[in-house]
Amino acid sequence: MHALESSVEHPAAAAAPAPSSAPAPSPSSARALAEILASRSLRMVAVLLALWTGLALHPDTRDAFLTAGNFSNLTAQISEIVIIGVGMTLVILIGGIDLSVGAGIALTGVVAAKLQIDHHLPAWVACLGALGVAGLIGLWHGLLVTRGRMPAFVATLGGFLAYRGLGLVLSDARGLSPMNADFQRLGARLPAGTSTGICLAAGLCGLALVVARQKRRRALGLEVDATIRIALTLFAIGAVTAFAAVIYQDGMPVPVLLESLAVALGAVLLRRTRLGRYAFAIGGNTEAARLSGVPVAATTIAIYALTGLLTAFAGIVAAARTNGVTPGNAGLMRELHVITAVVIGGTSLSGGRATIIGTVVGALVFGTLSNGMNLMNVNSNWQLIFTGAILVGASLLDSMTSKRRA
Repeated sequence: MHALESSVEHPAAAAAPAPSSAPAPSPSSARALAEILASRSLRMVAVLLALWTGLALHPDTRDAFLTAGNFSNLTAQISEIVIIGVGMTLVILIGGIDLSVGAGIALTGVVAAKLQIDHHLPAWVACLGALGVAGLIGLWHGLLVTRGRMPAFVATLGGFLAYRGLGLVLSDARGLSPMNADFQRLGARLPAGTSTGICLAAGLCGLALVVARQKRRRALGLEVDATIRIALTLFAIGAVTAFAAVIYQDGMPVPVLLESLAVALGAVLLRRTRLGRYAFAIGGNTEAARLSGVPVAATTIAIYALTGLLTAFAGIVAAARTNGVTPGNAGLMRELHVITAVVIGGTSLSGGRATIIGTVVGALVFGTLSNGMNLMNVNSNWQLIFTGAILVGASLLDSMTSKRRA
């Protein structure tokens, strides 16, 4: 009897297709295209391409700018901005700020250099020492903001003033160089064949992730992306892979590999982990997030600690690239550069909206402007003026966008 009943389907059930076998609906191409065109990150990519085109055509820069060597150097020069930018994106996402990262680069660089030069310790010990100091600094900032109820601006402004001074005290206000050979490898270049292999492997991994995501959504009966969105994503991954393989044909700088790993870590944390979901909830409405059970204090402390570790990571890269540390100048103005890159990349200063890819594009825009002005021999004082103007303009655009959405 039970077997007979189980073999007979209800008429309505027989008429309706099984949910698991039904093709998942996809949004219309027109709507998907409109969403893509409205993306701020895409607009910044357009700005970046326009800058590259202008510099490639400008008579003062066209011979030097559009070369594989120049693009390779450009991506290495922004490595510190990108690495710290990953942490700063999360900090700004939750409505915070960290003004101490420039001084943190100086302090962690001094710690690593002293362990290497004065105490003759291997590079991995020097790096762990710098990371340990920066982790404690990040925890301190998180505790000041959460337990001490201090505004993030004030809590990190104290670090902005103190950490560089501490670096000067530890180094006796002198430059520390040269680093040992094992540490210098962090600022060297990878072999050409290895670099090409890394670029191709990263591109194939990106393509596989896009395809796997669509298969997973279809299997779960969720709405899949529009065909035009998938096609544009695959095209972008292929174009970036080919571009990277060309500009790193003589070898990829190790700082570029390290910043790429930091970006991958940030993207996973932001979109694939509980920490990222909590960060978006806190940035959207802190009180609502708390009432919903989000551990606001623990998440905030974790994000500031992560930013501290990434600051040490950037300090190590900077020390390797320059083969030493000058505590009075190391990381100078880097907090301005990082915040500028994050904001022009599309992360909202009011919290609740962030993108790691946008931060990378913002860093490239900032680095391109700096590179172009150097090639045109623009006075460094004017470069500061332009940087400040870019930050104000990006903040104004963010404010206007937020008002329109509201």
